[in-house]
Amino acid sequence: MKGWKKIGLTLMATATALTLTACGGGSSNASGESNGKVTIQFMHWGGTDTYKGDYQKRIEAFEKANPKIKVKTITVGDNYDTKLQTMIAGNKAPDVAQVAENGTGFASKNAFIDLDPYIKKDNLDMVKTYGNASALYKWKGKFFGMPDRGGSGILVYNKKIFDKAGLAYPNDKWTMQDFYNAAKKLTIDGTGKEKKQYGTQVADYVLGWGGAMMSNGGSVINASTKKATINSPENVKTFEEYNKNFKESSIPYQVSEDKVNRFQGGKVAMILDGMWQIQPSMKLKGMEFDIAPMPGKYTWSTGSALTISRQSDKAHQDAAWKFIKYMGSYKAQQILGKNLMDCPANLQVLDSKEFQDQKIMGKTVNMKAIAENQRKVKIDGMLKGPWYAEAMTETSNQLKEMLLGHQTPAATLKSLQSKLQTIVNKY
Repeated sequence: MKGWKKIGLTLMATATALTLTACGGGSSNASGESNGKVTIQFMHWGGTDTYKGDYQKRIEAFEKANPKIKVKTITVGDNYDTKLQTMIAGNKAPDVAQVAENGTGFASKNAFIDLDPYIKKDNLDMVKTYGNASALYKWKGKFFGMPDRGGSGILVYNKKIFDKAGLAYPNDKWTMQDFYNAAKKLTIDGTGKEKKQYGTQVADYVLGWGGAMMSNGGSVINASTKKATINSPENVKTFEEYNKNFKESSIPYQVSEDKVNRFQGGKVAMILDGMWQIQPSMKLKGMEFDIAPMPGKYTWSTGSALTISRQSDKAHQDAAWKFIKYMGSYKAQQILGKNLMDCPANLQVLDSKEFQDQKIMGKTVNMKAIAENQRKVKIDGMLKGPWYAEAMTETSNQLKEMLLGHQTPAATLKSLQSKLQTIVNKY
């Protein structure tokens, strides 16, 4: 999971050699029909472990339920977007392709079919089933993707540190100010380069600040008007507080760049990140932690969806629809959510007793928080256009400069306003 947490930043940025492996039948682009049977290609990123953990059992269950459809899986280990772009340009696009938050970049180039006719025919309620996060996969008001892997920001905290300090655990009523107050109380001075203990860990990544920004009435881009909106009074206030409080109680950005996970090392009380922090923390002997909803009214969404190629013929598109519909179904999403291999996108699964009460490596966490966070998702205009990857990269870079102390929050937002508008204008 952690490998794709910044998927929108990394997938578009590489141009090095592709690593391509095939699972379940090879990587040939041929998708044939014989004896009434159809073979569809499905391409995803993440490597063999991702295939085995997220897809293999679901694909096997689908093929058992649909014996006339065979799924040939292409697993791309690196440079996924480059590979997909190359296949589309060569008229060899897979029938089904996984996309992340940057899916509008492909949809805006007419790479995928409009799913609305299928959705209407099968009477699917996308918002009821997948929540507001389903809007991640709409272009010009029409769905181009079926939500598959979900997830939004979560608050992960060290229970031992809270207990030692005599502080109540985070809960669903927390605001960002509650978070800041606790982080300050849980920061302990030390000697030398680092403090003895930090309340939290600094982040330029949007899961740390996106929800706080939206909860305070701010936004990054207005997709309808194609205007950058980052430099607003609401955002100046949000980022001044963010900058001030994280400098008081967070690992300095310069130190955090060494990529050491100090939360898992017991030196950080809490972090604002994604559910990919859960399994690694479970594996640590003596680690006592839990999760809580993100502070504030809204959360920022991550995730991925499955799309159908416009290059496929009608028979393959129909078979592909059966496949992606199944992958997002309650049954298939329960398979995905078992042992938290990944976060289901289906709200009914997130709400289920089976998902929430499961033990992972013999331990339990507050899985209800995942469903609560998913219901708080709000989609900013930065996620609603083909500009996403460039805009996200620029935003992260500028916030890094702020957190390093090279520029003030006000100067950061002023610079971002201009840079983001230039990016949006290209589209």
